[in-house]
Amino acid sequence: MHKPIHLYSRRSFLRLVTQASIISGCGYALSGLMAETTSAAVPKRIVIADGAISETALAMGIVPLAMADIPGYQAWVQQPAVPNRVINLGARFQPSLERLAQLKPDLILTSSFYANQYASLRDLAPIEKIDIYSSSKTPFLNAVTAARKIGDVTGHPNAADRLVAETAARIEHAARQLSTPKARSVLITSMLSPRHMRVFGQNSLMQDVIAQLPIQNAWTGPTNHWGFATVSIDQIAQYSDAAMIAIEPVPDNVERAISYSPILSELPPIKRFGLIKMPPVATFGGLFAAGRFADLLASSLSDIAPGNDEVAP
Repeated sequence: MHKPIHLYSRRSFLRLVTQASIISGCGYALSGLMAETTSAAVPKRIVIADGAISETALAMGIVPLAMADIPGYQAWVQQPAVPNRVINLGARFQPSLERLAQLKPDLILTSSFYANQYASLRDLAPIEKIDIYSSSKTPFLNAVTAARKIGDVTGHPNAADRLVAETAARIEHAARQLSTPKARSVLITSMLSPRHMRVFGQNSLMQDVIAQLPIQNAWTGPTNHWGFATVSIDQIAQYSDAAMIAIEPVPDNVERAISYSPILSELPPIKRFGLIKMPPVATFGGLFAAGRFADLLASSLSDIAPGNDEVAP
């Protein structure tokens, strides 16, 4: 028997969001005060050195002057799209400080991921650190706080309110679409090879979204700080009732293995439902990624071929 699933209503979601903003602490409060008292000095030349912050800002209509690793963003995140005028700062792990200096930014948005570069970045412009993946709260609640903080420090608080409301609506819509699911549990994966994959669970943004839908995440095993575990295919063979979702891009050798290798094609979740490929979505993203993941998950499960969708009672 399946466990009862807790489904957030729109009202409880918004209440949760409000609590997150209150709990977010003095950092957000001080930033809000700064935005209110220095609105005449709202930064215009904003640079972003973090993918999740970039995705959130773009979803709020805030187009940065430059951001790190645009090619990687276009391959692994895709939406919201990066306008052509945004300048690429180079590698995600080591953005070009020389190029950054030439741009003379007013503000740099970054995360703890770039802590080893804080000193260099502070020499160029004021920095604002925004973390979604930390030990405080969950990625989803941190993403709500991050959106509000981005809106605050850039002078666009109403844009944050809109993104929060749009995300609530998207998740609520996905929940309605999945009210009679073709699979009651899922494995959310990122394929690394025909034999290995990342599977997302506790501490991941996807887990937080699934918890608001009338389905379950089949993976309840341990995960790391980023919310995933790297596993081999034999570790998921037992999940025959779960639909296996592979977030694109999927390596070419995995596609070939499904066609020609019984090791992967006979894996119980794949044999029953097929390998369900989901368009790219930021697996370490922010609030926009949460809404997009809910949309894509609902449509992916709706596309399960007839005959493979007998849900066990």
